[in-house]
Amino acid sequence: MIKNIENLVSFPVNAQRNSFFGALSSILLYRDAYTEDTPFFCGKHQRSCIKCGDCKNELFINKHHLKIYQYLITITGCAYFWIDKEIGNSFDKPYSADEFSETALDRLSLALYASGYHYESMNKDTEANILFERIKQAVEEKQPVMIKLSLGDLWGVVTGYDDDKNLPYLMKSRRLPQLDKDWYHKLSNIVFITDKYDSTISLSESLDHMIRHLNTGNRNKLEQKIYQKLGTEQDGKKLGKWLNQINGLAIETRWHASECYRNTLTPMAGDKKCKKLLLDASDLHLRFHDQAWKIWGLLGVSSETFFCAPKNIDELLNKLSTRAELKSLFQELFTIDRQVSHLLQECLTML
Repeated sequence: MIKNIENLVSFPVNAQRNSFFGALSSILLYRDAYTEDTPFFCGKHQRSCIKCGDCKNELFINKHHLKIYQYLITITGCAYFWIDKEIGNSFDKPYSADEFSETALDRLSLALYASGYHYESMNKDTEANILFERIKQAVEEKQPVMIKLSLGDLWGVVTGYDDDKNLPYLMKSRRLPQLDKDWYHKLSNIVFITDKYDSTISLSESLDHMIRHLNTGNRNKLEQKIYQKLGTEQDGKKLGKWLNQINGLAIETRWHASECYRNTLTPMAGDKKCKKLLLDASDLHLRFHDQAWKIWGLLGVSSETFFCAPKNIDELLNKLSTRAELKSLFQELFTIDRQVSHLLQECLTML
């Protein structure tokens, strides 16, 4: 017998690099019964969407998916990460882009609390046949399941099962659901999202968590390391790849944070001054995004290089003027993060 949960929105939607939050957003979109008819609050115009055409009439269901993604990646602090393997992340763990979900897993309880759901996390400590029966139960109850496979940054959604073949259907990034015969062999974590909380996270709780992740010792260490490397590193190719890795994640996630402030957090704030502070923070992280594009320009990175460092990166970084400009731009990025932290702190005092 084959059983499937229908009408799950696949991921990514727009700029969604992180499969953990992509998969989780697809599940929450389904569990909370969003449809194309669910009204959407437009942060840009601070009103319900009237389909004015500014966003090229993107489907509401896609907008809601992106909005959930941006909210969760921001309030968990994952929107504020900087990559550096030597220094680590906010929690002093080795951290790189393809291990992003390892870090996000630490915030699973916060993400599900913020979403209003309880969960149960399991792994290979449980036998395959027991897990498969648990999957079947979840599917019967129309509860899609999150699953992390061991290779790289790969989270997916279990959408169904084939009882005859004893296999689950998995929806992975950019792929429709299909049977996966290696699911247990590759299994790292499996998360069953169960019943709802009676209450959800408050705006003040969210802001407090965000502020803590905008103010870490490792952030200050990385800032000084960037300036030092720009002044002393002779290998332009090595330096360029490293700077591009750092810039590449931050440029995307700060945009998500900016959208979260104005799309989701401002409607939660009753005080007009608090709303204004959140909109100011949104503008600052939009500026962060724009300045990070300038860094890409100096590094010769673009869609034509598939956002990788170009072959002539060593030549580009041989110029002292380029390195000086890069230092100035990175200084502005770190300054913006601090300014946003101050705005969020001021907003928090009003709640």
